[in-house]
Amino acid sequence: MTVNSTDGPVSGSADPPISVVLIDDDETWVRTQRRLLERAHDRLQVSTATSYEDAQATLGEQRPDCIVCDYQLGDGTGLDLLTAIRAAEPDIPFILVTGEGNEAVASDAIGEQVTDYIRKRDLSSQPTRLATRIESAVTADRTRRALTRERKTKETLLELVTASTTRSELGRNVCEHLVDTGYACAWIGTLDDDRQLVPLSTAGETEYLESALPIDTRPTNRSEPAFLALDRTEPVVRSLGHTDGSTDTDTDTDTDTEDTKWRQLAIDHGFGSVAALPISHDDLCFGVLTVYSQNPRIDSSEQTLLSEYTETVGYAFQTTTWKRTLLSSATATVTFSLSSREHPLVALAAALPEELTLHTRSVIPRNDDKVLYVTTFDGATNADLTACIESDDAISSVEFYRTDAENRVQCGLIVASPTPETLLVDAGVSLSHTVVEDETAKVTAVVGPQTTIQACVDILSETYDESNVMTFWTASDRSEDENVAPEELTDRQRQVLELAIEAGYFERPRHNNTSELADALGISRATFTQHLRAAQRKLFARGLHKR
Repeated sequence: MTVNSTDGPVSGSADPPISVVLIDDDETWVRTQRRLLERAHDRLQVSTATSYEDAQATLGEQRPDCIVCDYQLGDGTGLDLLTAIRAAEPDIPFILVTGEGNEAVASDAIGEQVTDYIRKRDLSSQPTRLATRIESAVTADRTRRALTRERKTKETLLELVTASTTRSELGRNVCEHLVDTGYACAWIGTLDDDRQLVPLSTAGETEYLESALPIDTRPTNRSEPAFLALDRTEPVVRSLGHTDGSTDTDTDTDTDTEDTKWRQLAIDHGFGSVAALPISHDDLCFGVLTVYSQNPRIDSSEQTLLSEYTETVGYAFQTTTWKRTLLSSATATVTFSLSSREHPLVALAAALPEELTLHTRSVIPRNDDKVLYVTTFDGATNADLTACIESDDAISSVEFYRTDAENRVQCGLIVASPTPETLLVDAGVSLSHTVVEDETAKVTAVVGPQTTIQACVDILSETYDESNVMTFWTASDRSEDENVAPEELTDRQRQVLELAIEAGYFERPRHNNTSELADALGISRATFTQHLRAAQRKLFARGLHKR
């Protein structure tokens, strides 16, 4: 049996409707219960079926929020239908109703994972009981699905970041993923030299963008949500059904001609709502992420997930893409080998089953005190890892992202800072990956001209004992063609930027603030910030043009 369903953004509403299929071979009971349910709450939208065959046909055409079915159906039983439903939809709420209490039936229903079990005689004395049970079951199911969607979104986001090597590739992957999840169109715009918003990546129904946001001329329409979000540096969410342009998060009234023009274009392309969110990190705005939905609203849960996308993309843009353009050709890839169990992953690997290897591709600072290791491993179960972490003071928590067909587990480990990786970042290197095996951690990084390999070894030795640290391997890593020399920077911009890099201003944890760095150059904090942001914008745009 097939129960049709669709994936995609959920249209927001304070009290979203609940669709119910009510099944019983007693037509009088079906009609009566349908009236009682719809009177009990106007959220309930009830369809009916009066036989097993009729129920199969109805459920083959729609995916309701809840199924309510009598045990006796004449040409079959409710248990038969439940078994068929569970083969296609393991979690859809299914409430079984019986004329008389029967322990055997109840036991069989529980075995088939029935959601609820009610006797008809109990409904006679409590006419609203069934409606209450339906609402409770559907609310629980929607909460579970929302949490599952959030977890999968975070998992996918981490995969996109770790799989992308350039800013444009990351933007393209993010936009395509958003369209795959159900949005009609998604695009990321970035700033050029003149702070003009230009498309970096697009996906989905892009004909609207070509009409509303022509890239060959300077747009004069600043009322389109993408431009409003950029100008305000805050999210702008619009429901296109509102003639005044207002939603829960945007109560402005825009009645000018340009606002009417983009809105009508969006409606003509089948869009019902739009959300635009600035992409920024450390007070530097890189651009904006905008999505268009066919649904009439983009609810608060969607907005929260979209905010996570922009935060992660902003972090990736600053710490990987434009920063990499600052590296000169004098770089080397170095693997530092640490045999000390003081490394949190070495201690963890030692406590897990033998022959286990941990691979970490992303080390992301959460704040000044915590670091997230995105780690994969095989040869141990989730329970093994959880048990070891409970007795490991260095690791505060774990989030399991997925286990693939080969039993390879991907998870996020939250550890206390500092770690070898954060110490190396403070020294001015760019991390590549960490591999832990045979009670040894091998941290691979790109060392640029801001530091030396020996300086890195000294920093690690001070924390982890000199006998436990060694340089494992070095090699040339970057060709001269890959670099972007900042000739266009003024002397003051170059001076401010070089000091910020050398002081570890762009790393986490940050040990020097703008006031301290400004004092070192004898200039005001405002002047320092102005020169730093100007230099960053030039390098960001230069990297964009190079690609």
